[in-house]
Amino acid sequence: MKPGGLRPLRVAVADWTPGRDVANDPLHAIGASWAAIVGADVALHSAPLEIAGKTLIVATKSSAWSQQLQFLSDAILAGVRAVAAGAGIERIAFRAGSLRSRAAEQARTSPARRRRRVAGPAPGEAAPDLQTAFERFRDRVRALRRAHGTACPACGAPGDDRDGAPCAPCAGRAAAERALGLERILYAAPWLALAELREQLPDLSGSEYERARQRLLQRWWLVLERARRTGRLSAAGLERHVASSYVLLQSRLPPDRISPAVVRNLLGDELEALLWGRPAPASKNANR
Repeated sequence: MKPGGLRPLRVAVADWTPGRDVANDPLHAIGASWAAIVGADVALHSAPLEIAGKTLIVATKSSAWSQQLQFLSDAILAGVRAVAAGAGIERIAFRAGSLRSRAAEQARTSPARRRRRVAGPAPGEAAPDLQTAFERFRDRVRALRRAHGTACPACGAPGDDRDGAPCAPCAGRAAAERALGLERILYAAPWLALAELREQLPDLSGSEYERARQRLLQRWWLVLERARRTGRLSAAGLERHVASSYVLLQSRLPPDRISPAVVRNLLGDELEALLWGRPAPASKNANR
């Protein structure tokens, strides 16, 4: 063949074999097993779209399907990992839009499916509604949990932790609830020291306490600064309670050691006068 000429077809395909590259593609493996992972009903309304880093993007028929499948993402992820263990997929994201699944489209329009529609429901037929589809999917989730051997003690989602630790969403929710509980204690009794707080939260760390303290100080100052700028207090007088909590948390002093001078130093004369109606201190040069 001359330089720059066309390459003979026999040379171009000499070392090519059907499916050689596809066989090693994790997305292809997931797509081929998608119906087995999520069930035939759910597979008609969803399909793996792409792998972006460590995230599997799944296309769904609608936002309702995306929302419902999000609750079952842990179970789906377990099935995906079983099929494509080396892909390093750590999470699943759902995107509503047109599906790129030829198998799903063929299943919708196949002659066998059209005949089943006329003859009535048969085993393996698509669910008549969304609720039935997810009931069937939950049955598959329960089967996955039994096969997987480990589950989150809080929500029951299958997981890889053999020590019985909760899954990431449950652990995050528990941490948020704990932080909120700590902030409520600090608001109601801001004078409590770390040792006293540990009587209610035995494993409370110094860093955890300090983060909650700083969050409250920032939040309270926004409330007080808004009152100062507008020159008005709410009808319930919430700002006075917030100011008391702010002064105690900021000064770290017990209530019996909080003096008007400490309050003015932390809040300023203008805010103190607005909150408690105290006149601003006279200037040293006022009587000269």
